[in-house]
Amino acid sequence: MNTFLELLSKIQSDYIPVYCTGYPESAFVNNYIHRYKLEPNSINYTLRGKDYYIIKLMGFDTISIWDYRRGKGGYSLNSNLYVDGWGRIYKDKWYSWSGVFKNEEIVDTWNHLNLPSKEYLDDLKKLLQILKEIQLVPVLSVPGLFEKTWQSMGFAFFAKCISKNRFDLINRVIRFFSEYIEKLIIALQNSGARIFIVADDCGYKKREFIPKDLWIKLYFKNYKKIINLVHQKRNKIILHSDGYISNLVDIFVKLGFDAIQSLEPDAGVDIFKLFEEFKDQICFIGNVSNTLLTYGTPQDVKKYVTKLISKARQTNTPLVISPTQHIDAATKPENIKIMIETTKGFKSN
Repeated sequence: MNTFLELLSKIQSDYIPVYCTGYPESAFVNNYIHRYKLEPNSINYTLRGKDYYIIKLMGFDTISIWDYRRGKGGYSLNSNLYVDGWGRIYKDKWYSWSGVFKNEEIVDTWNHLNLPSKEYLDDLKKLLQILKEIQLVPVLSVPGLFEKTWQSMGFAFFAKCISKNRFDLINRVIRFFSEYIEKLIIALQNSGARIFIVADDCGYKKREFIPKDLWIKLYFKNYKKIINLVHQKRNKIILHSDGYISNLVDIFVKLGFDAIQSLEPDAGVDIFKLFEEFKDQICFIGNVSNTLLTYGTPQDVKKYVTKLISKARQTNTPLVISPTQHIDAATKPENIKIMIETTKGFKSN
């Protein structure tokens, strides 16, 4: 068992892995390669334009893969508006905060959300073999129930349904996406995937999107079913959520998530309080703010990562270091480098 899997199983290790939150933006990758003169391996570890050997050379141990969440699907409303497979309405490539799931008939007859094609799943098998050869642990991203519910309905309509107690429609949408996620996980498992991350932002800055009791009422049962499906094959499942989620962590523990990723300090998450409260009940991944990685100095990053690891060790809390969000073009290469080096070197401190 590798160290990342050990930590997801709440088994402590002297070695602390570093998690990459998806393949970074190409401008960042190019900046990093130029700055530190990285060279690709003579063997080709590139798939669909992404050189995963470079991610390994940076020092990451594991990476989330976002390319296999759905197949083709969607339709145009007019020259400016497009509906994607999730039922979200886009305007000129930007999500409009509106969706088309306005009644149960639309949900029941929806045929625009499709599993990844056989070609894509065959690509996934190739990718998993590549990552195995370079010892980079893959984490397959799947959609989240809360996000997909309100996005497919539109946030204003979703909120209106709650205020008017139209829970029949909301629950139908939740079941629709729950059933899809289960089918997707099985397809990914059949292709060799073993670790999954549910991308489901549940919080704003300083507060949750919806009250905790309502979140439990709407999502607990279906999430429990998804988590059980993953655990039946002794696989692992992580929850990713941006925003303030501190008051929901006990629910995520009860559900059986193996880890939580992001833990955004800029949104008000105090991970040190969570260390004290939950100790070894769940693995925490992240908490190195993208704001810090973009605007801070390497000294700032080193100080914070050292504090994170030290406090986690004091409470015997499983910890994996990672940025809170995707690494974009504005992120300073020197800050990613010091984040990784500080983590790798901590055992000698």
